[in-house]
Amino acid sequence: MKKPNETAELKVLRNGEVHFKITLHPLQPLFPVHQFDKLPSYFIFSGLVFIPLTQPFLHEYGEDRWYNTSPRRSWLSERALRKLPKKPGEQFIILSQVLMDDISAGYERLAELQVKKVNDVEVLNMKHLRQLVEDGNKKSVRFDLDGERVIVLDYELARTTTSRILKRHRIPHLLSSDLTDDQDTAKVQ
Repeated sequence: MKKPNETAELKVLRNGEVHFKITLHPLQPLFPVHQFDKLPSYFIFSGLVFIPLTQPFLHEYGEDRWYNTSPRRSWLSERALRKLPKKPGEQFIILSQVLMDDISAGYERLAELQVKKVNDVEVLNMKHLRQLVEDGNKKSVRFDLDGERVIVLDYELARTTTSRILKRHRIPHLLSSDLTDDQDTAKVQ
C-alpha cells in the first residue's frame, strides 16, 4: 500500500527482531508496455537492425492477437513478459530485421532473435550494444543470438557497407537520437 519512492519499515525476524528501512522503487519491466511520446530506439550496423523488444513492436501483428499470431513473436513475448531485469538499465535486445546486402546475405532468417552477446560480452542494453560494436579493436564482430545462432562480420567491411545500405534503404541515421552522443552526428556519410 506504499507509493513509489516512499520509505517502508521492515521487521525481519532472525534470532530476535531486527528493524530496517528501505525506499520503495517501482520495478522497471524488461519489456516496456507503452512508448507514448517516445520515438523507437534502434541501431543499424551493416544492415542488421537492432531494437529493444517492446509491446508496441509485437502489436504490429494486431492489438488483440499479438501474443499468439507469430510463433517466434509469441516465444519472444513469453520470455520477455516473465523475465525481470537483473541490472539497472537492462533491455531485451533483438535483431528485428536484416536489410538486404551482399554482406548480410544468408542472415535474413535470423531476424526476431534475442542478441545475447557481442564479441563474447553480454549485452546489457542498446547503448552498450552500440559501444561493443563500435569498439573496433577486432578484425571481426561476432553477434551471439538466441538458439546458439551466430553472425560474424568482417568489422571494416561491415562498417563501410553500413552507409551504403542506409542510403539504399533511404534511412537517414544509423541510430536513434536516444543513442547519440552530443558530439556524434550519426548520419549517413
